[in-house]
Amino acid sequence: MRRGPHSLGGRLALLLVLAVVGAQAAAFAMFAHESSRVGRAAARTQVVDRIATLVRLLDTVQPDAVPSVVAAYGSPRHRFTIDAGSLVPEGAMGADEARLARRIDRRMKDDASQARIALVERDAGEDARPDRLSDRPHALRVSVRLDDGRWLNAEAPLALRTPPWMRIALIQVLASVVAVLVVVAIARRGIVGPVADLARAAEMAGRGAALEPLPERGPRELRTMTAAFNRMQERSRAFVVDRTRMLAAISHDLRTPIASLWLRAEMVEDSELRTAMVRTISDMSRMVDATLAFARDDALAQESGPLDLAEMVRALADDHVVLGREVTVASPAKLPFHGRPVALRRALDNLVENAVRYGERARVTLERAGDRIRILVDDDGPGIPPDRIEEMFVPFARLDGSRNADTGGTGLGLAIARSAIRAHGGDVALANRAGGGLRAEVTLPV
Repeated sequence: MRRGPHSLGGRLALLLVLAVVGAQAAAFAMFAHESSRVGRAAARTQVVDRIATLVRLLDTVQPDAVPSVVAAYGSPRHRFTIDAGSLVPEGAMGADEARLARRIDRRMKDDASQARIALVERDAGEDARPDRLSDRPHALRVSVRLDDGRWLNAEAPLALRTPPWMRIALIQVLASVVAVLVVVAIARRGIVGPVADLARAAEMAGRGAALEPLPERGPRELRTMTAAFNRMQERSRAFVVDRTRMLAAISHDLRTPIASLWLRAEMVEDSELRTAMVRTISDMSRMVDATLAFARDDALAQESGPLDLAEMVRALADDHVVLGREVTVASPAKLPFHGRPVALRRALDNLVENAVRYGERARVTLERAGDRIRILVDDDGPGIPPDRIEEMFVPFARLDGSRNADTGGTGLGLAIARSAIRAHGGDVALANRAGGGLRAEVTLPV
C-alpha cells in the first residue's frame, strides 16, 4: 500500500471498506443476474398464457367482434394483431421457443403445432418501425394460426422496467461503509490510539527524551507490549546513567594522579625530558577533561524544547569569528526545530572546530528538504582517505595517531557530534568533496 494511507487506522478502514464493497458487489451481481433470469422467465410465461387465453376467447365471440376484442385485450406492453401472415418466419424457432410453442398448443388443446415463437434482440430490418415493441433490446414475438387461416401475432418486451438496482446498491453499500467506519473509529480509540502513542514514545525515546511510563490500555497483547516497552525504557535509562556515572567517576579520579605526575615532572632537572613529560601529561589531562565534559553533558538532563537552528548556527559562527577564524553561514532567516539546544550546539561546534582546524575555514549551509533538515559544513582541507571515514567516528580515533594539541584534539569531537545528532533522530556523515576538502552532512527530522 505504498499509495494508500500510511496510518494504521487509515489502512484498517481502507481494507475493511474494500472487503465490504467487494462482498456487496459480488452479492448484488449474483442477485441481479438471478432476478433478471427469473423476471424474463416470468415475462415469457405471462405472454404465453395471455396468447392462449386470447385464442380461446376468440373462439367464443362473433367474427365481427374479433377486432374489438383483440384491441381491448392489448396493453402498452403487449400488442396483438390479426394478420394474413405470420410475424415469426417458419423455422425461426429455437429449442426454448419450440417448448413454449408446444405449451400454447396444449393450452389450446390442439394436437397440431400451430404456434410460432421467436426471441429477437432488436428489429433492425427494413420493416422495423419506431412503434414496434421489438425495437426494445429484448422482445418476444408469438404467432398463432387461427381456424380461419389468419394469424394472431403478438409482441411483448421481455425486459421489464429497469428496477432501481443502482439506488438500492448504493444505499446498501453506503450503510455498510458507515458501519465499517464506526467500527474503525471504535477500534482506533481502543487499539490504534495506544499503538500510535507507543510509536510516538519510541520515536521520542530514540531521541533521548525523558518519558513517563505509558498507560497500559487496549487489548491484552497491546498491554503486554506497552508494559515491555516501559520496562525496557527503565532498564535502558538505568544502564545509561550507570555507565555515564562510571565514566565520570573514572575521569574524575584520574585527575589526581595526573596532577601528581605533573608536579613530579616539574622537578625533573633534564629540560628536554621535563618538556616531553609535561607535554604528555598535558595531553592526558586534556583527554580526561574532554571525557569528563562529555560524561557530564550526557548525564545532564536536558529538556527538549523549541529552538531556532538558524539563529543557533549564526551565534556559533560569530563566536568563532571573534577568535579570528573564517566561518561563514548561509541559512534561511528562521529554521524552527524541537530538540536539546546544549547538545545540538556542542555537536555543531565540534564539526565547525574540525573544519577550521584541518581545513582552514568552515562554510556552513542550512536548508530544509521535505521532512528533513540538512546542515552542511564544508572545509578546504586535504580530506580523509575513503577507507578511514567511518573510523573517524570511533572515540579517540585520529588520522595522525597522536594526541598533541598542535596537531589535533583528543578524537572525541566526531563521536560526541554523532551521538548528539542520533539522539535527535538524525545522523551525520563525512564525504570528500569533488572540488577538494571535506563535507560533514547533518540530517535531522523536521
